Amino acid sequence: MRNLGGGPSQSQPQRRLFRRRTTNIDAETRFDIDTIGAFKMTPSFQPEHFTTNRPLMGACCSCMPRSQKDFMNGGLREMGMRNILDVRTELFNSGLLARCFPTEVYAINRPLFQPYPNITRSVITSPRVLNAIEETARQVTRGDMDVLPKQIALLEKTCANTMTMMTASVSSFFIKITAWFLTKYLSKFLHSVQVCRGQMMMVKEASKRNVPMIYLPLHRSHLDYILVTLILWHYDIRAPFVAAGDNMNIPFFNLLMRWLGGFFIRRRLDSNRNKKDIIYRALLHEYMTKLLSQGEGLEFFIEGGRTRTGKSMIPKGGLLSVVVEAFNEDEISDAFIVPVTFSYEKIIDGNYCREQMGLPKIKETFMGAVKAIFRVFFNTYGSVRVDFAQPFSLKEFMMHAKAYPYHPITLPTPPGRHSLDYGASYPNFSSTLLSTNGEAENTRMLVKALADHVVYTSDHCTAPMATHLIAFLLLTKYREGVYLRELTKSVHWIIRELQALRADVGFCGQSEHVILYAQELLGKHLISKKWQEEDNDLKLYPNLSLPSVFELSYYANVVSTHFALESVLAVSILINGNLSLFHLLTSATGVEKKVLREKVLEVAEEICTIIHNEFIFLPPCENLNSVLASMLESFVSKEILSTEESAMDDELVFAGKDRRWADRLALSLDVDDEENEGSYVADQYYQINTERSDIRERLHFLVCVLGPILEAHFLVVKFALEELHTEQPEEDFMKSLGRCARGKVESGLALFSESCAMIGLKSAVKSLQDLEILYSYEGANLRMLGLNEQQDSRTTLEHYASLLETALS
Repeated sequence: MRNLGGGPSQSQPQRRLFRRRTTNIDAETRFDIDTIGAFKMTPSFQPEHFTTNRPLMGACCSCMPRSQKDFMNGGLREMGMRNILDVRTELFNSGLLARCFPTEVYAINRPLFQPYPNITRSVITSPRVLNAIEETARQVTRGDMDVLPKQIALLEKTCANTMTMMTASVSSFFIKITAWFLTKYLSKFLHSVQVCRGQMMMVKEASKRNVPMIYLPLHRSHLDYILVTLILWHYDIRAPFVAAGDNMNIPFFNLLMRWLGGFFIRRRLDSNRNKKDIIYRALLHEYMTKLLSQGEGLEFFIEGGRTRTGKSMIPKGGLLSVVVEAFNEDEISDAFIVPVTFSYEKIIDGNYCREQMGLPKIKETFMGAVKAIFRVFFNTYGSVRVDFAQPFSLKEFMMHAKAYPYHPITLPTPPGRHSLDYGASYPNFSSTLLSTNGEAENTRMLVKALADHVVYTSDHCTAPMATHLIAFLLLTKYREGVYLRELTKSVHWIIRELQALRADVGFCGQSEHVILYAQELLGKHLISKKWQEEDNDLKLYPNLSLPSVFELSYYANVVSTHFALESVLAVSILINGNLSLFHLLTSATGVEKKVLREKVLEVAEEICTIIHNEFIFLPPCENLNSVLASMLESFVSKEILSTEESAMDDELVFAGKDRRWADRLALSLDVDDEENEGSYVADQYYQINTERSDIRERLHFLVCVLGPILEAHFLVVKFALEELHTEQPEEDFMKSLGRCARGKVESGLALFSESCAMIGLKSAVKSLQDLEILYSYEGANLRMLGLNEQQDSRTTLEHYASLLETALS
């Protein structure tokens, strides 16, 4: 962890050679870390208050196989954090040479990896590829046996060229040279790259099991490609082969990436949308399978491309399906899946405001890459934290998933259905690489379950940085500005809330210093500050104008995931209680507001369905209704709601805890259904404690977490009702929708200015497509979009519009 607490003098060095001083997330709790990472307690340090890292056990323990827990031991959490850019703490009993040239001595002492295999020839001559070549040749020649051999020879040559463009040429020596260079020079623009020692010990232990390691990072920056390899090198773990989109196949840089393990794949597997390229699919499938069968590790970004919003994207299952099928076909006996997540204090790749405003993405070029590198080296981007979640066995996960089938909120897009293009680097579920056999659909759902589990785990392992928390608080609680004194209290509060959710934070230090550090790092164009003489305090103001608010929202969305489901429940309570955001900001009305339990859960499930593309709300092993019901009970314990106990003539009245115990006992009794016929079950009502200002403030905060997302979906629903009378080109529809949404923001008719972000609007449109309210198809080189009249979609849209309007009123 990076200490943002400062010291008695700014001129004093913040770090010493073999010892550094830091604090945990409570400002009053302090401790020291010596060279080997052991904790030296000071009088105010309480070990039970400090959690080195929450995701050691992963985010979902209930569906984790036993082998995952075998890695755990009591000492892992006490190993602390390590800055891999500072190797001096790893050089023990070092001499003069190591003290003068620590990075060079450290790099020389690291062992070289064993040579990597060259499997190009075996891929081209494999039965899968040869069958694909013959099938394609027969289609092209239409069965003409005279030209068939010539066509096969031509396709074989094409395959060889394709493999040359695709394959990696990994050099262990170049990995070592690159790792030394990065360790030495990343500090020019990064304060630190923090990893948890305990996590890396688990990963290293898993890598010794002689099964392939599958690293699945969430994609935040182009730096992600090499950070995983760099960290693994520091722990003597063999570097994986890294899948990269062909948009990164830039002259010179592509050569460097190949030497580091990168192999390039098409962003679209099929050059022709209406026809599968079975040869390319076979080559990619066979290449990955051959690597796995030889025990090599793989790394690919489960989301496909970099997130533009700060939230994780819905995972793509194309490449993951290759790993699953390799296991199903006994090409590998098992594999360890390792979710990985990155937390950047500041976006290194620049902001995505251009794309959020509806403008096209700028294509990567050689000169663009060179300019970006120079820009990065002459700026500062704070710290990066990389978390490796608990490695788990693919074999045991598959056994569990088959025993307990996954029922997602919406099913993955079936083959043949088109969806909006998000600039993904990898194929999604509609572009599956699975074989077209009878088990394909079952395997498809297994892949979906695995992908959702990985993203859910990674999301809840992500440690918010200082910039994320400050942006989140400003956009959810203090959109009009806030004094430093009050924001300091809120920082303590939000950290306690995250701790209650078993989440970690990626910074430490005194709250005032953390806030000012974050403001300085983000810049005045996002957060401005002004000294208020009358209050003798500093006041901070978020920039809510377009397009700056999109960048601020990017940082805030990292934290939103942790509160997403709680926010859904709060919105449902407001809808059922006929409350509004305005009511929550005013004093108590004195009128009791009651809500029916079943209705709250019903509306909450409906909201989850509407915004299902925004979050993965729960892991595959859990049921949405059960999780919401449990969370609703927690609202009672937090005193947001209170239960109403009614006394009836032949009925005992229980106190809250006793009543719930009695209910659970009644449900556990095995009573025949016929005996229950005609029995009466009283509706359970909750009273919303709106008379308390702290409860109103909390509900307002929770609603504002999802406010921009709900408003974006409301805009899409209303626009579809008003404009989509006949089908029209999807591109034209999206342009008109973007102009309409930005117009509402500029005219002051929108509650949340970030709701007009184009990526959010696209996500809302895709949600309606998944729900079969809208349809799209390819025709005359245009993708057409229309309203599905067969499903009575207009009535459904009107219902959604009414529901969302009530939530935002």
